[in-house]
Amino acid sequence: MRRLIAALMTALFLVPLLVIVFACSGAEDSDGQTGEQGPITSGKLIFGIGMHIEPRGATPSAIVGGAAAGHASLRNGDYNNPQFFAQHVEDINTVASIVEGHQGRLTVQAQTPFTSIAAATGNTILADLASNGHEIGLHFHEDSHLGKDSAELPASTWCAVMKEEIGSIRQAAGDSVDIRYWSGGNLYPDIIDAASCAGLSINSDWKNPQDQKTSTELLGVNPWRPVSGANGSDVTKFATHDPEGPVVYLPEGMYDRANFASARGAMGDQAYFDYLKEGLMASLKQAEADPSRVSVFHFTVHPGEFRGDPEHPFAVIDRFLAEVVDPLVVSGKIQWGTFSQMADAYSAWEQANPGVDPISVRT
Repeated sequence: MRRLIAALMTALFLVPLLVIVFACSGAEDSDGQTGEQGPITSGKLIFGIGMHIEPRGATPSAIVGGAAAGHASLRNGDYNNPQFFAQHVEDINTVASIVEGHQGRLTVQAQTPFTSIAAATGNTILADLASNGHEIGLHFHEDSHLGKDSAELPASTWCAVMKEEIGSIRQAAGDSVDIRYWSGGNLYPDIIDAASCAGLSINSDWKNPQDQKTSTELLGVNPWRPVSGANGSDVTKFATHDPEGPVVYLPEGMYDRANFASARGAMGDQAYFDYLKEGLMASLKQAEADPSRVSVFHFTVHPGEFRGDPEHPFAVIDRFLAEVVDPLVVSGKIQWGTFSQMADAYSAWEQANPGVDPISVRT
């Protein structure tokens, strides 16, 4: 009898102990990865940073003749210059390291000639970024690759040149890189058809290149699937949700001015990041008001931008993440995500909420 009682007491002691040991061991999280953060879902504001690599020194594709002058941006540098290219590689790596230090990842959007120079010289920056968890996408300045009359070209030509750009990215980043996201082609009515033909399915960063403004119809926090591209400055169809649309659009947040993206130059670095904080907090307020939907907020940086003090380059970015973003992450109010992760969270929400309007409110 004493032995039976002792055995029972031992069992009663060991069962909860085993439960505690198992819970504290390397048990898999809900996403199947030991020790990793679970999958991004609705209920939190998903925060991210994109990086646009401009077409410094580009000429249009041979597919459209190649000789016409495009948006070369030579006055702002040329990636065919080895020193300029090396400086921007260093800048990109520095910003990526800062973001990694705050547990985040960038969505880096590249285009020729940066990608072609990287591939030709064996520079592995894009492959290294991808291996560290950063997303690689396409930033498509249409005039740089299609010439000045790009709006007159058929979607099939846009598709062919976008595929060419994607091929150049893969030469630099590796064939296994999954390129799903693009920015650009904002005034072209058939951009959705052209991009989806090229294998792209996620878009954001819409602004009118003629006046550098973003239509207020496109501001908000809830992603949607545009019916078609904008017809010049008319964004009616682009702002309308098509449940069967092939592309997910990620709005940038709850901003109160149409020129928020271009205001950085006039405002100065610190004032601009103060404004970003206002937009982030307004976006968080909206996300918390309707947590049943997927909500996103993101902003864009460029190589060489926000360098500030040469002794402490990009300190304004580091400070913004430390003082504004980190506390919100720790409190569980926002969650880091690449643009593909944002789109995947939205797609999962769609499947769970068939027929529900994805947009809660726009500014």
